[in-house]
Amino acid sequence: MYLYNATLIAESDIGETVRTYLTERLVYEAEGGGTDLFFLEMLDSPHDGVTYCIQLRAENRDAITLFQETHLAAIRTQLETAYAGKILFFDSIMKYLNS
Repeated sequence: MYLYNATLIAESDIGETVRTYLTERLVYEAEGGGTDLFFLEMLDSPHDGVTYCIQLRAENRDAITLFQETHLAAIRTQLETAYAGKILFFDSIMKYLNS
């Protein structure tokens, strides 16, 4: 079992708008894909602005690649275009050791 984490740091002035956009898009993506998809806000972030995390639990890396290509790429492109220089994405893939 794998955990894919995409972290997004948004400047404070666009934080709520980004949150609304992500909430709407991720509900749609989760309903369409039947995935274990979660949306979180990091509390006490060491970064300026607002930090959100999109997490996907997946059985294999292929499922993560599919999510990245068919769902997350469009979300990322939209936000980076609309808020150039005000948003930062980074991601990681982790493997559960206790499953």
